[in-house]
Amino acid sequence: MPTTRESIVAQIDSELSRLTDDNAKQAVLHRRVDPRPITLDWEYGTAGQQFDGWVVFDHEAESDTLIVYCEHGFGPTFPWGLVFASAQDGRRSMGMDSGWFSSFMDAFWDSHAATSLTRSRLSESL
Repeated sequence: MPTTRESIVAQIDSELSRLTDDNAKQAVLHRRVDPRPITLDWEYGTAGQQFDGWVVFDHEAESDTLIVYCEHGFGPTFPWGLVFASAQDGRRSMGMDSGWFSSFMDAFWDSHAATSLTRSRLSESL
C-alpha cells in the first residue's frame, strides 16, 4: 500500500516528539511543509526511470535543497532523501545513496538547515 500524507506526517511528528533540542525542533518546524508530490529521476535503473515521492521540508531559498520521502529507489530502507530543489539539466535527480537516510531527523542533521545548529553544538562541547 502506498504511503499517505497522513502517515508521513505521523512519522515526522513521532521523531519530533522525541527531540529534546528546542532549537532543532524550531528549525524543523520553520521549514517543514505539508507533504506535496514530487517525481524524481532514478539514475541506477532503466533509462528514464522515475519514482514518485513527497517533499516534506523546503530549504530551497537558502540552499536549493529539499528533504523528501520516497519508498522507491533507496527506500524502503533509506526513504528520507536530501535532494536539490531545482532541476539539473532538466532532471530532478534522486542523487547518490549518501544523501538518503533511515529517518527524517538523520536527513535533517545532514542538511544545510542544520549547519548553524551543529556548529553551536560543537562550540558548546569545546
